[in-house]
Amino acid sequence: MEKAGLQKAAKTLLFVAMMFASVIAYGEAEVDEREIEEARLQQVFRDGMATIVEDLNQGSFKRFVRAIDKQDMLDRIFGLRLIDQRIQRDFREDMKKSDDFENFISTTFKNEAKDGIRARLLTVESRGTRGRAVIRFDMSHFQANYIDYELRLDEKERLVIVDWDDYLWGHRFSDRTGLMFVQGQPNVNAVRKLIDYPNVREAEIFQVMEALKAARDFDFERYFGIFAKLDDKLKRQRAILVVGLDASKLARKRRNQRKLLEAVDQYYPKDPLFALSLLDYYFPDRQYQKAYDALTRLKNKLRVDDGVTNARLSAATLVMGQVEDALAFANKSVEQEPELELGWWAVLRAQVAAGNNAAAIASLDTLSTTFNHDLGPEALSKDPSLKEFARTAEYRGWHEKNAASDQG
Repeated sequence: MEKAGLQKAAKTLLFVAMMFASVIAYGEAEVDEREIEEARLQQVFRDGMATIVEDLNQGSFKRFVRAIDKQDMLDRIFGLRLIDQRIQRDFREDMKKSDDFENFISTTFKNEAKDGIRARLLTVESRGTRGRAVIRFDMSHFQANYIDYELRLDEKERLVIVDWDDYLWGHRFSDRTGLMFVQGQPNVNAVRKLIDYPNVREAEIFQVMEALKAARDFDFERYFGIFAKLDDKLKRQRAILVVGLDASKLARKRRNQRKLLEAVDQYYPKDPLFALSLLDYYFPDRQYQKAYDALTRLKNKLRVDDGVTNARLSAATLVMGQVEDALAFANKSVEQEPELELGWWAVLRAQVAAGNNAAAIASLDTLSTTFNHDLGPEALSKDPSLKEFARTAEYRGWHEKNAASDQG
């Protein structure tokens, strides 16, 4: 009897084990299927964005604009902002024309990229039918903008652009456009909704309205006159800072821009959306640690690791005397993007600072041949970080060899 009982117990345990194994196998199969489906959907997102980027680089906004849900975007822009109904109606009517909508969307991009758009898709992430993508737009003078796109797939798995965060201008597209309409014709109720604290006094609303109108009219004397009289809780209002900063950028008023960036640094020092703008204040002001921190915040927020950011991190660490880190960032930059001129300048300066003259010569070769730079003694002597290098035997030998080659 005891033996029979043991055999029965063993069979029961074996059955349970088999059932448990089958449940695990079924669960693993389910997970595998989900992972395969997620990978498939992510590829749909990636292919859609890659096609849009390809078109942008050819100067076309057709696919980009077609991917935007026009009605949803207009609803986001107007939202609960209490914008005059007549203005809303007229604008919606205008936007029904495809050319008008395309021009409205593309104007900012075209203004920033007068020499042509150079867009680079950095990352695509997705979960189910929701996703995001980050595109870097390279501009002149080694400047770059990063735009983080919120995406979805419709019922036919077509890519839809929902909205986007623009890190050069420091705002979400629909939010800034909505603010533009409030700014164009401000009213008490719409302006009250812009202010982020309760029990706003009428006098405060009037001050904000006047500041919005002054920035709208590029009347900087009046804008800063109003701004100087505001108390801290009004000075820190995002709407007031954004309209002033945007107007200063558009008018290319560097001093005005600096004044406002000082305020942004005071009130929003850790906001990633302002990180790119703040670099224009931190670097000239020699606040290199703050510049490094801003770049790191941007990198972490966007979840990207690209050549431009690493070249800038190299510049920040180099001026702080962290030569090894600067060299590591610079080398990483050109490994990621061998065609990136900014990366090769970072490598050259870091190699020179490290005393690696032979390696620096290789960077000179790339900059002179690939990017057609005249790197003679006169040119290098104008660069404080390179003028001592121009006196070294390695550099003189390189220059003499190139000069002889040019003559031959």
